[in-house]
Amino acid sequence: MKDKSKPSSKISSKESYKLVAQELGDVRVKCVEELKYQLNSGSVANAQCFYIATTVKELITALNLAKELNILFFVFGSGTKVLISEDLEGLTIKNRTSGIKVSGVKGKVSVKGIGVAEAMVEIESGVSLQKVNEFLKDQGLKQFTFPFIPNATVGGSLFVTPDLQDLTQKVKVWSDGEVSDIEVYELKRNDIILSTIIKVKAAD
Repeated sequence: MKDKSKPSSKISSKESYKLVAQELGDVRVKCVEELKYQLNSGSVANAQCFYIATTVKELITALNLAKELNILFFVFGSGTKVLISEDLEGLTIKNRTSGIKVSGVKGKVSVKGIGVAEAMVEIESGVSLQKVNEFLKDQGLKQFTFPFIPNATVGGSLFVTPDLQDLTQKVKVWSDGEVSDIEVYELKRNDIILSTIIKVKAAD
């Protein structure tokens, strides 16, 4: 997953770094983090300021802070689609959000009684496609049949996978300090995907 902002400055002072650490947590904000330990694609680059967001709330907080301080930021998930050849300035955020749930169902009537015909599944953007498939199987829903990289995240994959886009009903995004629900066709490259809702049918 690769999403980049267009602010005008970087973390250039100890004061800026102190503010980031203060807001996001001294223990969780790392200075000069080696990205080879964070990206599946591998990298010799470093992040000037590094933070792992484990919930959508934390992700939004970090993004809002970067906007407020007017600093560069970079967001990635598993890093399967990211190749970095130079050090990253500003705030680098690893998206490890993990929520996934059935948010609605549509029933069907058969000789066996009332069952599930299709379901709406809400998935946070840091969830891997493999985890989604396992969840769908456990819920008795149709799994993904299109080719995908198992540890690729929903957030990054949604930009480049038409089959996933076809299943998508709504996308929640952060864009320039605002959080909104949009249609998948309205998705812009600079949007930061927070979560998505897909519609899947019951397994045969």
